[in-house]
Amino acid sequence: MRRLVVPILALLLLLTACSREQDPKERVEEIRDRFLTSTQRFAADLTADYGDRVHHFTLRFDSAQSTLEVLAPEIIAGIIIEVSEGGTLLLFDGAELNTGPLTEDGLSPLAALPTIVAEWKEGLIVSAHYETFHGLRTVVMTTAISDRVQHSTWFNTETDLPIRAEILADGFAVIHVTFEGSPLFGRAQA
Repeated sequence: MRRLVVPILALLLLLTACSREQDPKERVEEIRDRFLTSTQRFAADLTADYGDRVHHFTLRFDSAQSTLEVLAPEIIAGIIIEVSEGGTLLLFDGAELNTGPLTEDGLSPLAALPTIVAEWKEGLIVSAHYETFHGLRTVVMTTAISDRVQHSTWFNTETDLPIRAEILADGFAVIHVTFEGSPLFGRAQA
């Protein structure tokens, strides 16, 4: 009987060790390390909610070129946004476009993606947890942009790629983002 108990206990220990998920904060730190050493290029649908009006954009972000390109709405498609530490400058045939701030901190819709990417790399992580989103297993990173503004991104645990992000100001979601590869990409959010 004793010969049977030892292998069974060993097997149980092995199974419980294999079934434990990595601590979510450790997982987002690993994802952060990958983003620190790589270039980000992706498309994303972004919804900016001003409370009294909502704007939808599809954007292409390229960290190597420090640019955002507006893909939609069609009326402003082709606008190139130059991203720098000092902010964003929107250029289109020599004209500049200002979308206005969403938060008291001055965050504008088109500065949101560069802000989110900066949070992936160096934001103060205030929480991390696992969650299922539209059938995908995700790890959620939440950072504090300021005392009143918070950001969360849902990363697919199989690919470590972002699928969704939000920016909240005073508890109200002012930015919703779905990334290329998300089950919701291509469908405007409200």
